[in-house]
Amino acid sequence: MDDTDSGPYFEDFDVGRVFTGAARTFSADVVAAFAEISGDRAALHTEYGRTRDGRPLVHGPLVLASFFGWHHDLGLSTHVEAAFGTEWDFVAPIHVGDTVTYEMTVTRARRTSGLRSGVIGRHVTVRNQHDQVVQEGRTSALVTARHAVDDGETRLGRSFPTTAWAHALAERLEAAAAFTTATGEWDGTIGLRFGDDTVLFRVYRGRVLECGTRTPHAPTFVLGATDLTWTRLITGPVNDFTGRTMRGEFSVCGSGYEYLRLTSALVALVDEARELARIGSAAPANPVRARAVGEV
Repeated sequence: MDDTDSGPYFEDFDVGRVFTGAARTFSADVVAAFAEISGDRAALHTEYGRTRDGRPLVHGPLVLASFFGWHHDLGLSTHVEAAFGTEWDFVAPIHVGDTVTYEMTVTRARRTSGLRSGVIGRHVTVRNQHDQVVQEGRTSALVTARHAVDDGETRLGRSFPTTAWAHALAERLEAAAAFTTATGEWDGTIGLRFGDDTVLFRVYRGRVLECGTRTPHAPTFVLGATDLTWTRLITGPVNDFTGRTMRGEFSVCGSGYEYLRLTSALVALVDEARELARIGSAAPANPVRARAVGEV
């Protein structure tokens, strides 16, 4: 773990940090036990020959529940005070005997106004033994802070998509030659959507006149992606914005023409966001791995 055996505090969950752990295999006995506990004794989960490959299906919620067990085994639950919203996608079937791995990426970290704790946003990817994504989820938790201090300035670079982060990025954009040149003849508003939240940048001839969650005029276009995509783009090893757009990780609403006109400006914007995040990074670059755990 980070520094002590007591488990990580809020400060240790830096945006972009990745946690991985030991694989887990779902045996027939465990699936049968879950069927009894949940009451879902459907033949699809308990009898062979009911599915295409003959093996019973693992209950989707069992895999979700096992994530929280994995989270505990890794020592990440020690200072969790409360769990908040959880959204989960069941992407592909998991059969009895399959082995899965969990990968958790921190996508948001916001200290509460009381300073004694913070809210952590997490994206979870579940893969089977063939490295196929079978489930994905987004979940958040309230975590105790190690120290009750206002560290907003030091954490600002990775506090996207807050208004404070937008202002810090706007200052960098006005000093970035690549951005000011690309927008030197442009007049409009750029929107960036992170999950369900959007920040706007009102740009006029290379200058960012204002920014925040609202501007007087509607955005010219909004570039949107999941929290995970933005986190990987801004905190990852390279600026692969173009590649991610070609893979369909981003969507655009509004004027597609103006979006294409500003492609170079957006690449420059990502460059500045990445530098801002680098300055604000506090966590180690290597993923944290769990100690080995047994079959579930």
